[in-house]
Amino acid sequence: MRNLISHQPFAMKKWIILPVCIFLVTVACLSSGQADQSLLQTQTALQVQLTLQAQQANQGAQETTAAAERTRIAQEVQATLLAEQIAQLTQQAGQVPPTNPAPPPTEPPPLPPSSSEPAVDIEQKIKNAKILLFEDMSGTGQLEYYQEALEMGGYTFKDDGSAQGWFKDDLLSSTQWDLIIAASEARTKIQGEFFVYLLDHINRGAAVIIEHWALDDLSQGKVAPILSKCGVGIYRDWYFDEWWLADLSIYPLVPDHPVWNSPNKGISLRNFAVFWNETDQGDLLKITGTGDAQLIAGTKATSKSDHGVVASCLGGRMILQTFSSHNYRRDMVTSLIQNYVHYTLTNRFLSQP
Repeated sequence: MRNLISHQPFAMKKWIILPVCIFLVTVACLSSGQADQSLLQTQTALQVQLTLQAQQANQGAQETTAAAERTRIAQEVQATLLAEQIAQLTQQAGQVPPTNPAPPPTEPPPLPPSSSEPAVDIEQKIKNAKILLFEDMSGTGQLEYYQEALEMGGYTFKDDGSAQGWFKDDLLSSTQWDLIIAASEARTKIQGEFFVYLLDHINRGAAVIIEHWALDDLSQGKVAPILSKCGVGIYRDWYFDEWWLADLSIYPLVPDHPVWNSPNKGISLRNFAVFWNETDQGDLLKITGTGDAQLIAGTKATSKSDHGVVASCLGGRMILQTFSSHNYRRDMVTSLIQNYVHYTLTNRFLSQP
């Protein structure tokens, strides 16, 4: 009995300890499970929060992109409307708008170079031009129409009179003449080497006025290169068997040409008086087509290619006259000569400033 009794406390202890252990294990397990569940809930909450933040950020980025796209579209629409308004206004003004209009410059752009100078500069150069005059009428004691015309026009010029030696020296000098006048109206003749010298100056850009009544006698000589360069030839001699019955009327073939209108107007060569008691009154010119010659005066108003007595050529730098000036009214001839001078010098300075 004592043994049984003595072993009972131990047995009771086992039964007491075992439930306690089970309780403790259960509590521990429950505690551990609750901890794991709390951790899982925390992790889930964090993932949800992160997901929401990512969605919000993505939504914000999408909204920002959409806003930028809407702004770009609005700007394009506004630019298109503005371009259409500009095009409509330009069309109403009768102008064609540029494809890509440039903004207005802060400073005005420089003007492009011009091939011609202002008229005031040309006129000043004309008045200050270097002019060489040979006029063989000075040897006859008669009035010198070219000298008078230049003086009345206010020009400064070198007057060699009828001195062929002086004229040759000046042509061979180093002076760059702007205009050379070779008026051989008297029955002596400027010929031969003088035309060679004149051609040299022509080729250097000088203006030239030639009055000669007998080019038909020289046309196959040294004057030929000048005639060919000009584009004229001899149509025939202006010759009359009965000179006292001759009709020496001259008609403008190009009435609006500057030679007839600037600076003097109202020039007429219909009134004449035979000054030279000769049957040979000059030469008649024709267009050959080798140059740019234009007949601007002739003995037939309807003939523009022959019967000429005044021709312009070399871009207006040269005037060739084949009638004798003293057969016509003094005031008309001096006015015509002044127009010759102004016209040839204008073209000389326009072609070579």
